[in-house]
Amino acid sequence: MKVIILKYIQIIVVSITLSACATNPTGNISSAEQNPDSITAVNLDPYEQINRKIFKFNEEFDDKILIPFAKGYRKYLPRPVRIAIYNFFSNTAEGRNLVNSLLQGKLHNAVDTFSRLFINSTFGLFGLIDIATQSGLERHVEDIGQTLAVWGAGFGPYIVIPILGPSSGRDSLGLISYFTYEDPLGYLKDSTARFALLTLDLVDTRSRYLRASSVFDFASVDPYLFARESYFQQRRDFIYDGLAPIEDYNTQ
Repeated sequence: MKVIILKYIQIIVVSITLSACATNPTGNISSAEQNPDSITAVNLDPYEQINRKIFKFNEEFDDKILIPFAKGYRKYLPRPVRIAIYNFFSNTAEGRNLVNSLLQGKLHNAVDTFSRLFINSTFGLFGLIDIATQSGLERHVEDIGQTLAVWGAGFGPYIVIPILGPSSGRDSLGLISYFTYEDPLGYLKDSTARFALLTLDLVDTRSRYLRASSVFDFASVDPYLFARESYFQQRRDFIYDGLAPIEDYNTQ
């Protein structure tokens, strides 16, 4: 199942990335893209018609499958158990955070991340207990998409991936690496156990954002546009570690 999904994602990403390279070979961000007032005039979403269909599918999948599972997860699983599960999956991501911190030259973050990984994996029962945070060690979330941005790679077109949601040409390349060699769970030989853990991670993540579902209900704008702009802002904040220059825009 996971192999089929990965192959499907790879086909989408490769075709879109090749298109992005053809239209923006330098990877530079135009002055229009840097202007917050001109976002609607910039061709950041050339696949909007397809994206909207996938967005609608994702909403239906979320309403009919993910949300019911997430609600049951919160209702029947004790909070301490949910916290332990969240801590475990957060700890499995520290390897990715460490590698990308090093690739971005963030040595202080890398030291913090290595310390967190060592402490939680040994004294925290394989990450079930987040001793590092209790000790004051900050968690630094980094991924390949952020690394590529630091290296100067262009944003690429905005795309919506089935089930996984908003992404871009650049971030999708990082997504492939995450599902192939960056995720420790990907090295499990038992495909059934691997799929079960990935599903558990998905449900656990969704359960922590149940209250966010109401945001789209009260949004005065098109839910699709709201989700797209939110993604732009979030990625920009991650890339600049919350310190983005005022004159720059969210397509970094």
